[in-house]
Amino acid sequence: MAILLQFLIHWRGEKDPGYSKPFRQLEFESALAAELGLLSIPVRFVNALNYTGDEAMIDMNIDHFNEAMQFVSFGDDSITVSMDDIIRTVQRCSLVSGLYEIVASSDSLDDLAPRAIENGGFSDLLKGAANEKATWCFRARSYGARPYNADDKVQDAKSSKKGRTKRYSSRTRSMQIEKDGLKALTSLLIQFGGKVDLVNPDYKIYIFDGLEDETSDDDCSKILARRIASGPQSYSIAPTERICITNTPLEPIAAFVLCNIARIKNYDKVLDMYAGSCATLLAAAMIAPDCESVGVEIAHNGYVNRTNIILDFISRSLKEPKELILGDSTDLVVREAAKAAVNNESFDIIIADPPYGIRESVGYNENSPLEEMFAAIAFDRSDKRLLKLGGRLVAFVPVTDEQVFTEMLPSQELTEKAGLKFEDSREQPLNTKLSRWLVSYVSVS
Repeated sequence: MAILLQFLIHWRGEKDPGYSKPFRQLEFESALAAELGLLSIPVRFVNALNYTGDEAMIDMNIDHFNEAMQFVSFGDDSITVSMDDIIRTVQRCSLVSGLYEIVASSDSLDDLAPRAIENGGFSDLLKGAANEKATWCFRARSYGARPYNADDKVQDAKSSKKGRTKRYSSRTRSMQIEKDGLKALTSLLIQFGGKVDLVNPDYKIYIFDGLEDETSDDDCSKILARRIASGPQSYSIAPTERICITNTPLEPIAAFVLCNIARIKNYDKVLDMYAGSCATLLAAAMIAPDCESVGVEIAHNGYVNRTNIILDFISRSLKEPKELILGDSTDLVVREAAKAAVNNESFDIIIADPPYGIRESVGYNENSPLEEMFAAIAFDRSDKRLLKLGGRLVAFVPVTDEQVFTEMLPSQELTEKAGLKFEDSREQPLNTKLSRWLVSYVSVS
């Protein structure tokens, strides 16, 4: 018998196909490694959906649908990952909608309650247990390709006037499975000490019908699970919610992705060399409330109001940056001021979403912002390091359809002078003419 994967992850939806999908797993893996303090950790993702509907869909859209929910397992025999580690990871990942702990699975609803009681998956909610007063609700979601009926039989859609293929959309709630599921789960649910709350429960319990583990030979199409964590409220730092208003602010999900792939954690010293309105530093403060951040921005207060930036932190009860420096990050004096703000220590993380188009259009510098950052790191290595050994630099690099991504990166010679090693890259399509590549480097010397 195949081993049942323990968790189910539901990814946040995309405004455009492919917009955030390239970053999902990398953001999650990086965040988990940061929480565990490890360089890497094995994480296994297996698609939980399999589109078999009649509606014609292009292959790319089918892939996006099938990967919207995935089974996930962590670690190996040498690494132990606790539930708290997993919950903290999810709570910082902007591309996770929710994570569910799988309590029981079967091809029959009637088997779910006995299996859940046997393995103690809801033992903390029982009368006399730690969470006996916790409120709860129950919901059912159906993803099957054929309609479900009360007898748990597959009904041939072609032979029935009422038969129809499953709607593959956001409207996946199944009232029939909820009705039958409540009846099948009665022996479990009557043991709960808390009350039902359909509006804002402490725990949400689900039956998922029609999911498929493509790596398993078992027929476990009905899964009983509990939602254990949700992703962060990244929209709280959306441009429309901000006090500091600029022309081209970084969207919150991208800011969270930058910070998570940089593996920000509490007490890290974080530098944004092109801070703008500080979307990245707001995300950093939400992810790691005790990190110490510094922002450098060349634009004066008429374009980027630093008082309003501070108010954006204060109004959200987030730790303010140690310093918001007006100046050019290519200037040694400015970088010295940045290091002075963190007790003259090196930074653990450098993150940036540089304004490439603006800087290049005005002929400010013949070098790209990424090259400027590498040159600054290289220069400072001889004395007071800007980026500590083992630290990371993570930035966005825009690439048009007429450019080659690898040619947009700093030369190997400059990379070596900076003591950096290329770690990873992911492409985010913005439109048919432009992509934004996320690049990650680690300081190795």
